[in-house]
Formats: sequence, C-alpha cells, structure tokens
Amino acid sequence: METARFRQQVYSVYGEYGLSDRLEATLNFPVFRRASFPTLTPGQGVGDPEIGLRYGVLTGKWPLAVGVAVEAPLGNPNVFGRDRTDPSIVLRLPTGDGEWNVWTRAALSHTLGKLPAFFTLSAGYNKRTGGFTDQYSYGAQAGYQFFQKAWLTATVRTLASVRAPDPGQFAAIGLGEGVAYSTAALGTSVAVTKNLSATADWAVGFGTLRNVYSGSQYTFGLAWEW
Repeated sequence: METARFRQQVYSVYGEYGLSDRLEATLNFPVFRRASFPTLTPGQGVGDPEIGLRYGVLTGKWPLAVGVAVEAPLGNPNVFGRDRTDPSIVLRLPTGDGEWNVWTRAALSHTLGKLPAFFTLSAGYNKRTGGFTDQYSYGAQAGYQFFQKAWLTATVRTLASVRAPDPGQFAAIGLGEGVAYSTAALGTSVAVTKNLSATADWAVGFGTLRNVYSGSQYTFGLAWEW
C-alpha cells in the first residue's frame, strides 16, 4: 500500500562499559525521534531507552554472549501530527509505545582462521507488557577487515510476533503491536584515529513487513573506544 512520503530521524547514544573481563553494561538511548509526513506537523521527542547487561559465557574461537535488557517507556505514545491546513485531521506519530519490554538475547561468533573475518549468529525474545504480543528475533552478520583499518559488514535480521497480533492494540510507525520485518544491511566502520571510528550503514526491508514503512534506511555515527 502506498502512502504519502514518510520520513523518520532518530538520534541515539549507544554505549558499552566493561564491568569485568566477561560482564558488560549496555545502553541504547534514542534521545530524539522525529516522524513526519509532508502535510502534517511532525511528531517528535525522546524515545524509549534500553539498559542491559551482557555476559560472555564462552570465550576463545567460538565466543558466546547472553544478555538481558530492559526498555523503559520514556517516549510518548500519544503524540499526534496535525494537518497544516485542517487541524481536525490528525495522525498518531508516537515517540514510544508506553510499555516496559524485557529483551533476552544470545549471540555466537567465530573468526575465520587467519583471515581478518568473522560471522555472528544471534537470536532474541522480547517479553512485552501492556497487553502487547511477545516478539522474537534472529539474524546473522558477516564482516571482513580491509587494510587493517576498515570493516565491511553484511547483516540480515528478522523480527516477528509469536502469534497473530491483536488488531485492537495501538500500532503506529514501527511502534506498538504487531511490528514485523526482515532487513538486509551493508555497513562499514573506518578507523579515523586509534580510538575514533566513523560508521555508515544502509538497510532495506524485505519479506513480511507489518506496521512499518518500506524504504531505505541510512545510519551514520561516530564510535569512541578506550
């Protein structure tokens, strides 16, 4: 189904902090989200932050990490865009879904011998609250390093509901009930200095797409490691 052109910008802070040689704390915080259509005022504000712990169960050639993360309902599910010429026409453009989420995830990685390459298999389960249907995810990523400076990665990921979604629940622009998609992505990370890297990713949806808008997604960032 085609609609008017939809645009969304998300500015996020992501961090990992080692608490021991196997345990680390993680933060993924969308500090500002903005969604817009050409004829509507935008919906914008802070998103839902996710805070978690990740533990290295196995090390060596086949490292395995498991983690638990909680997503807090800091965003506003009741933000509405209004038509610029007729304010009586409104559309929900939320910055959060108003619920607590508990994500359990696992990731298994392996380096390819002497090659500067790796692959990772991952899976996760999202225990939802507020009457929303639980979700699961799975994916894979492969990466290769060029010139000991730049990583190129390819990623596929799927998110789906464990059963048929409830049509009576709130759902809008990738938030709320029944969100489902598969994505394929290419990314790169280039070392600028010893501690600073620049990243860029491009992703596109395929397969089952529910409660999302299809189209290209571009992500740019800076990463600092110390």
